[in-house]
Amino acid sequence: MFHIQNYKQYFLLLCFFYICPFVVQATRRSCSSPIYCEGELLHLVQTAKIFNDSKTFVDMAMKYPMNKTLQNFDVFMRKSDHKPTTKQIEEFVYQNFQMVGEMEDFFPRDWKPEPKFVKEVNDPQIRNFLKKLIAIWPQLSRKISQHVFDQPDTFSLIPVKNAFIIPGGRFKEFYYWDSYWILKGLLLSDMKETAKGIIDNFIYMVSTYGFVPNGGRIYYLNRSQPPVLTLMMKDYVQYTNDFVFLAKRIDVLEKELQFWLKKRVTKVVKDGESYHLAHFDSESDTPRPESYLEDLETCSVYNTTEQQHECYTDLKSGAESGWDFTSRWIFDYEGEPDTDLTKISTRRNIPVDLNAFLYKSFRQMQYFYLILRRHDEAKYWQDKAEEWKINIEKVLYNTEDGIWYDYDLKLNKPRRHFAASNFAPLWANAIDEDLKKERGQNAARYLKKYGILEFHGIPSTLFTSGLQWDFPNAWSPYQNIVIFGLERSGDQEAQSIAKALAHKWVQSNMRAFDENKVMFEKYNSLISGQFGGGGEYHIQSGFGWTNGSIMELIDYYFRVKSRKHRPIYD
Repeated sequence: MFHIQNYKQYFLLLCFFYICPFVVQATRRSCSSPIYCEGELLHLVQTAKIFNDSKTFVDMAMKYPMNKTLQNFDVFMRKSDHKPTTKQIEEFVYQNFQMVGEMEDFFPRDWKPEPKFVKEVNDPQIRNFLKKLIAIWPQLSRKISQHVFDQPDTFSLIPVKNAFIIPGGRFKEFYYWDSYWILKGLLLSDMKETAKGIIDNFIYMVSTYGFVPNGGRIYYLNRSQPPVLTLMMKDYVQYTNDFVFLAKRIDVLEKELQFWLKKRVTKVVKDGESYHLAHFDSESDTPRPESYLEDLETCSVYNTTEQQHECYTDLKSGAESGWDFTSRWIFDYEGEPDTDLTKISTRRNIPVDLNAFLYKSFRQMQYFYLILRRHDEAKYWQDKAEEWKINIEKVLYNTEDGIWYDYDLKLNKPRRHFAASNFAPLWANAIDEDLKKERGQNAARYLKKYGILEFHGIPSTLFTSGLQWDFPNAWSPYQNIVIFGLERSGDQEAQSIAKALAHKWVQSNMRAFDENKVMFEKYNSLISGQFGGGGEYHIQSGFGWTNGSIMELIDYYFRVKSRKHRPIYD
């Protein structure tokens, strides 16, 4: 039997034998796999806490076909009288699962050590930094092993035909919105073939599943991430003029956006008027397989099965946001942000950034269809973009504070707190042209009001919760969103602040790289060159989207020659 050492082990013991078989009974499953997504085997292994990271087990490959693995498990449980020890469980895992054979290192044939972009940066220190970043791409490049194609049921990995760039660290597969910023770096590195392959992998996902999942594992098939596939296509076409590629895949881009319109849009009431905007909303109400133990513990505070299922759904919806986790999704009893993850209510929140991503994608689809001379479709997306721009303005913009805020569906009021995501509509240009300078000026004033210019990066929020998307952590993508939003507003003060923020962030990244010889997933906004912390796992290095994001900033603010590939539609 288990040896009970503390209250958490007591909970897990109680959970396994009495409570959790009912609590986690699937009403809306993570996926169809009886091993990687649900079931007694998954529950037993994850609650035994064999691995420090719950993701480790669900990323292992089976040594035998699925049915044989399940038969072996049935025999194992009967022999142990359904009460195996932790050591016996560990032995069973290593007898039936292994950590090899999924992916192969892949050297991209379009990689070059010093593309033209690097040569056009005058500062020798930054130029040297860039060359080291570009040298990381082959280290993060992977291709799916043939074994996965031959025996897909024995892996949690989703097989795609083209090579891709992983984030790094524990994130060994590709991820959706990470790839948007990774792709920017690849294009600046003149790796157009690799970028095209990544987009085509996502096109396959939409064609197969109807949307792009969170990442390249079957246990992610219950949720997506912020919709950026259309924007990835925009960047690729901008750099290559490959309109044939666009024309052949435009209908799949539309299919993905229709998924968001049909599955993630809800009614919002403000001042007695009704609007439609999107929120995150996973289609599963069981624990995340890759964070199974953590989710069991988080939701164990609830007494009823229904409450626990709601908790699991909100956790998965928080993961769909990419901000997993943050005080943005947590509400106290008065509707204020909280630091207690058990109070998570992601679906209650109408996020500024999600709707900005959608607006930008809708507008881009209009341009794509105009280029392809499909005017009826162009008109459809023009109307959809206009609707979203109006709704973002009416629901999310706060004239008193001069910034956009998330909106609380339950209390029908804005969440008036600083978050880097507040600036996303400025970046997405979801503003009438005659208001751009004013909104840029207001945004600059808002940054100064909260003292953000004193930090060494724009923090995700100003709440110190211990969650990884809260203070003092700063994440690369949102540096770019805030900085380029200010830059493109046309307001001189906003542009001056944008440049200062860009220089400070580049210097912090360079200092961290010089001291640690790696790029990090996130950084500490209080200390230049210091990596971030908090959350469910240790700080990860690599790091795909950090590399791509910093390249985009260097391209704009440090490249000396005229930049041929300046985005057209931003």
